[in-house]
Amino acid sequence: MQGKIDIDRLFFWTDLFGIKVVFRNLRPGLLGSADAWRKIITLDESLRDRPRLMKCVLAEEIGHILYPPRPGHIRYHSTGFWETEYLERSHLKVIVAQDERKALTWATGVLIPDVEFWRAIGEKHNTIYKLADYFEVEDWFVWIKIGYIRRKASNQGQRLKWRDIIRR
Repeated sequence: MQGKIDIDRLFFWTDLFGIKVVFRNLRPGLLGSADAWRKIITLDESLRDRPRLMKCVLAEEIGHILYPPRPGHIRYHSTGFWETEYLERSHLKVIVAQDERKALTWATGVLIPDVEFWRAIGEKHNTIYKLADYFEVEDWFVWIKIGYIRRKASNQGQRLKWRDIIRR
């Protein structure tokens, strides 16, 4: 595959963008975090032994640095979030979802470029697991990419299902 991005390329980009990457033991369930203003990405120590997962998490966190969260995003992650008024909570949820989508769109676009995705499908890498192996990413990352492809088709007035994708 021509355009495969490996973990070393991602670390090269962090250096190029002036982003510092540190490893720490994060709280359970949290694999990474990004401080866009200080340009620091913190990854959980457990990722050192899981290169595919590290690649996906690092790419998403770089996306958060390149597309910083809007005001209110941090408050969503605070312990007092549920004490805010319902309408404000709903508004913050939308902001956070949009910010996450920007970061993941960048990450999936880098690790699974559209042209390479369709080439892989054409070469009969037509299951989630084959695509994950082909791009050396986690299964959930491929599902996200497929969701973005389907959303793009929907925005163009098309309805695209998985069977339509693998038929191509």
